[in-house]
Amino acid sequence: MASFDFVRDILTEWNLSDLVQRFEDEEIDEESFLFLKEKDFINLIPKIGPRSAFREKHKAFLKKQKQPDDDKNIQAATWSSVSIKASKSSSGNVTGEMVNQESCQKAIIKPRNQTPKRSETKRSLDKLLDKLGGSVPTTNTSGVGETVYDESEPSTSKIRPLQGNIQGKRKSDETYANKQTKKRQRVAASRITETFETETKTEVKKIMQRVKRRFDDLPSTKLIDFLRGKIETLEKDKKEIVGVFGKTGAGKSFLINTILGETKLLPSGNQGACTSVMIQVEANMTDSKYIAEIEFMTEEEWKEELWSIFRDRSYEDGNDEDKERDDDDDDDEKISSLYGKHGRGATLEELMDRKHFIEIPEFRLSVKKKCECDTAEELSEKITCYTRSDTQSDTFKRQYWPLVKCITIKVPNSKDLLEHVVLVDLPGNGDCNKSRDEMWKSFVGNCSAVWIVSDIARATSEKESWEILDSTVSLFGPGGECRSISFICTKTDDIEENQKADARTCILRRNETTKKQVRDKFNKQKEVKKHFSGGKDFLQVFTVSSKEYQKEKHLQQEETEIPKLQEFLRNLNDRRTKTSGYVSGAYGILSLIQGAKSSDMTDSKEEVCQVLEQRLKDEIKSIGQTMDEAYETFERCLSEGVQQSEESCEKLMNKVIAPRGKKGCGYQVVKSLCKNGGVYKPKGKRERRREINLNESLASCMRSLIDEQFKIHFPNEGKGGPIREQIESFTLDTNSLVGEHPEVSLHLTFLKTEETELKAKLICDLREKKKKIYSTLTESIKDTMHRCYIRASEHTGKDSLKRMKDELHHHMKNNNIFQKAKEDMLVCLTNLKDHILMQLKCKLQESMDLSLKTPNSSFLPDDVTVEYNKMKMCYEKLMGCSSTVQFTPRLDLHTKTAVFESQSGNGRKRVQVSTSVTMLNPEIVKELTTHNHNPTYRLQCPKAGLFQCSSTGLVFLMEGKGDVVYMMTQWESRLLGSMTPAGPLFSIDCPEQSVLQLHLPHCVCDEKDDNLSVAHVTDGNMEIVQPLKTTATHVIVNITHLSLFGLIGNWFSFLPVRSQVLLFLRPQGNRPQKRILNVILLPKNVPLCEVEHQQKGSTFIQTSSNCTLTPRGKYGLCCELVANSSIQPKSGQFDYDYSPNFHPTFQVFLDCMSGVENIRLSLLDRGSNDQRVWECLIPTDFVPPQINPINPNPGAEPELNQLSGEAFVDEHTAALIQRVKMVLPVADDLLVEEMIPDELHSSLLVARTSQEQMRQMLDAVQAGGTRVKSAFYKALQSHEPRLVQDLAAASRC
Repeated sequence: MASFDFVRDILTEWNLSDLVQRFEDEEIDEESFLFLKEKDFINLIPKIGPRSAFREKHKAFLKKQKQPDDDKNIQAATWSSVSIKASKSSSGNVTGEMVNQESCQKAIIKPRNQTPKRSETKRSLDKLLDKLGGSVPTTNTSGVGETVYDESEPSTSKIRPLQGNIQGKRKSDETYANKQTKKRQRVAASRITETFETETKTEVKKIMQRVKRRFDDLPSTKLIDFLRGKIETLEKDKKEIVGVFGKTGAGKSFLINTILGETKLLPSGNQGACTSVMIQVEANMTDSKYIAEIEFMTEEEWKEELWSIFRDRSYEDGNDEDKERDDDDDDDEKISSLYGKHGRGATLEELMDRKHFIEIPEFRLSVKKKCECDTAEELSEKITCYTRSDTQSDTFKRQYWPLVKCITIKVPNSKDLLEHVVLVDLPGNGDCNKSRDEMWKSFVGNCSAVWIVSDIARATSEKESWEILDSTVSLFGPGGECRSISFICTKTDDIEENQKADARTCILRRNETTKKQVRDKFNKQKEVKKHFSGGKDFLQVFTVSSKEYQKEKHLQQEETEIPKLQEFLRNLNDRRTKTSGYVSGAYGILSLIQGAKSSDMTDSKEEVCQVLEQRLKDEIKSIGQTMDEAYETFERCLSEGVQQSEESCEKLMNKVIAPRGKKGCGYQVVKSLCKNGGVYKPKGKRERRREINLNESLASCMRSLIDEQFKIHFPNEGKGGPIREQIESFTLDTNSLVGEHPEVSLHLTFLKTEETELKAKLICDLREKKKKIYSTLTESIKDTMHRCYIRASEHTGKDSLKRMKDELHHHMKNNNIFQKAKEDMLVCLTNLKDHILMQLKCKLQESMDLSLKTPNSSFLPDDVTVEYNKMKMCYEKLMGCSSTVQFTPRLDLHTKTAVFESQSGNGRKRVQVSTSVTMLNPEIVKELTTHNHNPTYRLQCPKAGLFQCSSTGLVFLMEGKGDVVYMMTQWESRLLGSMTPAGPLFSIDCPEQSVLQLHLPHCVCDEKDDNLSVAHVTDGNMEIVQPLKTTATHVIVNITHLSLFGLIGNWFSFLPVRSQVLLFLRPQGNRPQKRILNVILLPKNVPLCEVEHQQKGSTFIQTSSNCTLTPRGKYGLCCELVANSSIQPKSGQFDYDYSPNFHPTFQVFLDCMSGVENIRLSLLDRGSNDQRVWECLIPTDFVPPQINPINPNPGAEPELNQLSGEAFVDEHTAALIQRVKMVLPVADDLLVEEMIPDELHSSLLVARTSQEQMRQMLDAVQAGGTRVKSAFYKALQSHEPRLVQDLAAASRC
């Protein structure tokens, strides 16, 4: 799996970030990056300037890599994707021992001509672990917000000795060294795990993209539509939100910049300027650009806000004693920022003139404005006018922040912290503008964590920070989903002048003191604490210094506690859980597809379905009872709340509209309150002016009585309450049915993943719906009072304030607002119960119906066996549940059976099978077999035993009934190293997982020859498995899991092998009177059916084909009894040819056979004085294949050229393989014209002989069709003109 992060980081470091997308498109990962050649540079980087820069930097990089540097070895051990692959091929536990080889059983194979990174990485890791004092531990994947105070990110700085004595300083250098060792171990393990998980998810996404494309042309059915929807759902991702609150000047922007390692991302540090809009920061997961998306309010919303400003300024009322002027500093700042001095005194129409918005057409179009930059500093400059108000600028520069609702900034290379997390810089108390206020409340309610940022010098004494906490707690607490509160004290480096002599000691002492003071003050905030269970890590206090983290003047990086905040975000990011959820869902989808295509056991399906439906019914009943109990509890609390509210309603209302001894609730406040549905948003200094909410006050009695039960039933932190616990414990226990019904194991796997996914969704739904339940009381009262608010706001003139208050009191007393609020809340609880139970019943019943009751569908995608196998391996390794199966056979001579004991995750199992082999004819899976694809076979094994495929010679030892699906595929030369194929490479799968052993046919003459081994290829890696036994015809190997299997041997072996000579007759191009006899020399274990499929259009001539040939030996062909015949080439080499395309070794051109009854063919060994090694007599009365003559259109010269090129290549394939020497120049021409892929060109470079190069080349040319054949013919004319002339002349003779 490709590791693109490494390449992206390197290119960015070299200031070549524009090339990142190009490298990713070509799938250049860390491994291939090291082996790029000059020709690759030309293809990847067309422009000379960047190419020259890249060439020099790449050269220097490779030179540096070769230097013995322990630091680079450690980095390779922790980051190299090759090390991950090594661990994957040997062990499911990626955080344990990286390479776990079985003695003399398995060996990892490196690609030829490649730096031995795997072994180097292993040595590097061993060296690292020796230094660290042990093996890499398993990482702690604790839940969100579970930050441990004494853990921190490793420092990149040099560790300096302590400068003074403070309380709690390290006991000894040895203790500190041990702590650093553990930290390095933890970080190494964490990064190894993260790299593996990232690559696993990347691979799984590629698999699902391929599967998704197969659905494009399928008809719409219930099952197919369901699967399409499931694949779409996989990509949806709910991100965790961290709300960052704090007073202006507290250093929020600087803090976020430092945490992300982007010192100039968010504008900060300018005196008189402050962030004035909501800013959310997230990861850019697509490229290396810094992106800002600016969302404006609409023109109507801005017009309404301007009208509100004008109304407040010009309002006149006859009741002078009740008149009140609100602070309009905030309004003046908005007008002057956007319009300058010309805004003062302008009319509403003048301010809405479109000339003011020429530079931001997105505002008038109600679309987002998007800015893309290469650097954070450039982006920061571009967005400053949209984010910050600057009151001290001497010159006017139009600022657009008053029009902005929110800005989203996407930061590249930050997925470690922000892949699933969003940081939101929020103002403390919302906004007067309705649209911005609604967005603010949405952000606050969705916060998973809340950060309160304050200057350390005023952390406990400053009211603003604590008022923010107090005023928003109901939104992010019971009305939200906050699971932790962090109080972050900034500017810890800001100390008195007389303390700088011993700065470090003073800073750390003050930090400890401040932490204690903050915790003590928080414990006194009863109104805040009552909403949370108060777990150990719920409140965390951090004392940070962004300046010291960057400069390290007095403190080490760990002591600034910035690394602790980074670790906090990593825990919240929880990439492992997100990756596991994605892979699990994808695995379930493929299990359903594979199961639906391969199973027809109707009786078993019905039995399993009945069991599951009864379990579903029982589990739903249990959850319903728990929710009924919750309903009764809340009904009692609400009934008491209604009684208390009705008794104290006058007091509750007067507390807001007529507070005793307080000024500020006069006419304008009550008027605005009524106009805005019972809510008054004061203007001016936001941190000092709190919202007045009459609805909240009226609901306060009922709220106070349900708060405790709400915390118990719907807690944000901790175990999750009784309802969530019931959802989490819900199970259909599908695993218990697998043993009894293995034939539907794939269907049960799908149902298990569906159950897991549905439970996770219901927990999210529970979190969202409980927010609505908590806000129901206030919203219900607001709705009931709505008409009253409208009537009250219409009162004007003398005594209008008194009449407004009387209107409110009268309506409250006569409309049972509290009883209605109770009923509305109980309805919401009932709706929650109905939603959960209906989702469980309907979704799981639908899944059971589709998997167990839907007839097998021929409309499903083509065979997904390969994808399913890869997905299963990814799933098992990611989940750490890859089962290891060992089989120990014991022969019973009396019953002629063998007993196998299998040890797996399900315990020890004894399997007794017959030792006699049953021959079966395989079924050709037609929907997977076309002219351009190799045949796919299905062998239906009815029971336990040994079964042989009559077409391929493969033998399978089965522990029970099962269908084995297999096909012949291409060997990759890069994996073989010094080995060579000794048999075809088969892709094998068995959905029932019932294959115990595999018998691969070989062609060696001596069964005692120990040259043969079995290659097991998985995810682009090959391991060598020593065979259990070699018989006269087969090599036997035990199977743990199926994927790609084939025989390999030593390339330098020259021992003779059993071979076959195959004859195919076809017409010469468009001349039916002339014929070509293709003579193909192949090893005996190449299936004849594969060659016949590839030679479609030719007639197979059945004759005695057996012979013994020597690999890489020279042979010639002699044709007797036919006068007008010619043979090309004169001599040919016999090679191990196990590619899917089998090219003729010789071609006999038969011009006229009239009067000839037989043809005698002889194969001569050129290395043994032309000794005959094979001969046969062929009758001439066979019927040749028929073809349609070509009738070219006049004037279609390009088409004729293509046809002539195609005919030439088809006619002279054998001669071209033997005689073309300028292979690479021909390949260069085809590569430039994009006729062949880069991978083929690279493969040609490492091929040993020109014949091997030409075989690979012709495979690609044949697959490319007429256009590629024509280009190949043109390149031959350019580089091999004489050869083309000779072959063309031979054709005319």
